[in-house]
Amino acid sequence: MKTNLFHYELPEDLIAQVPLKNRNESRLLVCNSKQKSIFDKNFNELPEVLNNIFKLKENNSKVLLIANNSRVYPARVRIRRKTGARGEVFFLEKGIKTQYKCLLRPKSKLKINEILYADNDKEIPLFKVTNFDPPMVSLVDDRSLDHILDEFGEMPLPPYIQRDPQKNKANINLDNERYQTVYSNINEKGSAAAPTAGLHFTPEIMEKCQNENVEFGYVTLHVGLGTFLPVQSQDIHDHEMHEEYYFISEELSEKLNRFLENEWPIVFVGTTSLRAIESYFRYIFPDQNKNKIMKLASEKKLKSILNNEINKWIPTKIFIYPEYKNHQIIPLIGNAIITNFHQPESTLAMLIAALMGFDFWKEFYNYAIEKKYRFFSYGDSSLLVFGANF
Repeated sequence: MKTNLFHYELPEDLIAQVPLKNRNESRLLVCNSKQKSIFDKNFNELPEVLNNIFKLKENNSKVLLIANNSRVYPARVRIRRKTGARGEVFFLEKGIKTQYKCLLRPKSKLKINEILYADNDKEIPLFKVTNFDPPMVSLVDDRSLDHILDEFGEMPLPPYIQRDPQKNKANINLDNERYQTVYSNINEKGSAAAPTAGLHFTPEIMEKCQNENVEFGYVTLHVGLGTFLPVQSQDIHDHEMHEEYYFISEELSEKLNRFLENEWPIVFVGTTSLRAIESYFRYIFPDQNKNKIMKLASEKKLKSILNNEINKWIPTKIFIYPEYKNHQIIPLIGNAIITNFHQPESTLAMLIAALMGFDFWKEFYNYAIEKKYRFFSYGDSSLLVFGANF
């Protein structure tokens, strides 16, 4: 399938450059792939919308929202070369290592073993370029990477947000708060980009959800190149996803087991949550048989299987896309996804087209453009129901 099939024309003024004053003021586009229905809502109506769609009170059931609790770290460091030319190092990993995978700018002009300095007047040496394929740097003194990022790092805003936070100090504080979900785990600071579907939640909405038969469960997937690297190949089958790692806790495993046993609906908050859980179940059930999973759940045999594969980091390179225009992919578990609007020709747009059907994806994206929804990371939200009789 050709990559350019996933292109669409987006007016620049619909690309959100700053977040709304309040997180929960975002709009919510509600779509159902089976009914081909499209409704305009507001995100602060989410608890009522979920109740109406899944008939929770009528069926005396609950819905599970699975969110990614990974926390964003200040991955972008501005640097200066000895020549005085400026650039940046965008870190794709943390921890204690001898060298770190990163994105370098300007990569074409840098040299192996070149020392990169802090972009200030003190000429503080920070990194040495060690490799170009893939780009890597090492540290040049005894300071840890965490120390450097705390002192010099900036929130890793995507390139389509075309404003320089350094030119407005208020924006630095704004991005530090708003490019982070309210439920991110301070001990899981590992994402080089925000899991943006969760940026709309506030403590008040979460409390309201819990009062309306909506529970939360958390998976951890540290967002990296696998999520946001552009597709360069002309055919999507030639695109190779970069590896990311996810973590399934015992608490989430217990919730998954309970909701599957009761056949209660499961909704993913964001593409990273869906990709992590889909990877998890494909890992446990290589034959990818949804009926087998539900049968095991109904027979109360699923718990022991799930608990054999928890509390450890598992790699994934999962790439979900339609094989052809009318090919719809139904995940092994789950009924819907809450997600923002994604860039043209991105792997995330392809994932949404796979879940909702290519033609319907085109239809509701065109509708969102016509109705002037705000797009991308700081943009509006959608609730997409796939493959369900709701």
